[in-house]
Amino acid sequence: MVIFLLLYPIIVAAGLFALDAALPIELVNIMAGSFVFTAVLSLFVLTAVLVAAYRKRDNPVLMSAWLFLFCGLAVLSLSSLIDPFLSGSQSWAEELFSTASFFPLMFFSLYIASPMRLVIFSRRQRALYLVAGIVALLAVFAIVFLPWLLMYEGPRLHASTKHLLRLAKPVLDTLLAEPLALLVLVIGLTSGSGPYLLIGVGLLFLIPEDILEHFQLLQKLDPHGQLSNLISITSRLYLLNGAMLGIFKR
Repeated sequence: MVIFLLLYPIIVAAGLFALDAALPIELVNIMAGSFVFTAVLSLFVLTAVLVAAYRKRDNPVLMSAWLFLFCGLAVLSLSSLIDPFLSGSQSWAEELFSTASFFPLMFFSLYIASPMRLVIFSRRQRALYLVAGIVALLAVFAIVFLPWLLMYEGPRLHASTKHLLRLAKPVLDTLLAEPLALLVLVIGLTSGSGPYLLIGVGLLFLIPEDILEHFQLLQKLDPHGQLSNLISITSRLYLLNGAMLGIFKR
């Protein structure tokens, strides 16, 4: 069951990509830019998380963790819903909601990583977790800033510094989101908990989505926007799968 839930979002994304390439319309961008599609998908995810929280009512710690997850994803969904209606100068509103979602997601990860659960991590696993986090952060830093340094040289470098703060946004988002996503993913892998494994994967997908979205905003390249939208849909499917598994699995 868990293997199927891990694979089918990727299959759906590949199918949408192939369908988009075969049709004369930009199907993926239309779907992602549709208020109705985004609202319905968000509603499914949030409802599943809320039901999963109710199913944990016998354990106040786990129920609180899932309620924090609900709050974080609700704020994140709100940022996605308002994004199509914002102009470039108003993008700060979407970024504000996106950053605010970090705090309830942080409490979610801390609640499920309570001291009793952290005992399941060996010293070697904790070291690997730390190394993986540092490597991923350095990779994001290189992906974001190296093209900027190579593209803008000499006099153009000074003129392009207005893009620097926007380029730094995905790195800052990674600093916030990556440790949480990796922690949830590692807990899922180590404890054999399917729901946390799927939710961790869904949260990790938010990082490449953010990077591609910012490249698309800077360079106005359609492939970046299409891939960002595909990853966004895939991320929501993984979060939905994790919540659905959390409903039916103790």
